Amino acid sequence: MDTSLMVELYIFLTAAYGGLIAGFIYDIYKTVRYFSKPSKIVTYIEDILFWTIIASVFFFILIKINWGEIRGYIILGFIIGAFIYLKIFSKFIYPICIKVGRIVREIIKRIVYLVFYPIKFFKSKSLPTVRKMKKISIELAKQREKYKKIISTKK
Repeated sequence: MDTSLMVELYIFLTAAYGGLIAGFIYDIYKTVRYFSKPSKIVTYIEDILFWTIIASVFFFILIKINWGEIRGYIILGFIIGAFIYLKIFSKFIYPICIKVGRIVREIIKRIVYLVFYPIKFFKSKSLPTVRKMKKISIELAKQREKYKKIISTKK
């Protein structure tokens, strides 16, 4: 094969690899959306962030393999790579992403529990004391008002 044809084939295959990466990023994006259940505004922000990341990957690979020259077969390579990923690999990788997401969610729940447990513990132990102190301070305020009249009238 001619060297220029080998270079073009290498560029095409690298672009297809970039499409595979874009498909994987899409699976991660779907997993995040699966667990977060975002509102409409957050969905717009996530979409903009997703497409910014995909465009960054596209242009990074484009600059690395071809010094930024856009050609039709490069775009076709990205599309074919993403299509192959979504039709073949996504069936296996997306369920793994869901399982990893569940594990990460449980780890985060446990960390949050461990961080806030001492606060909850001290709050539950100090709350009865605070209530008693509040009752005592209310009672002292009543007594002060009662004796204030007596003391202020004496000479």
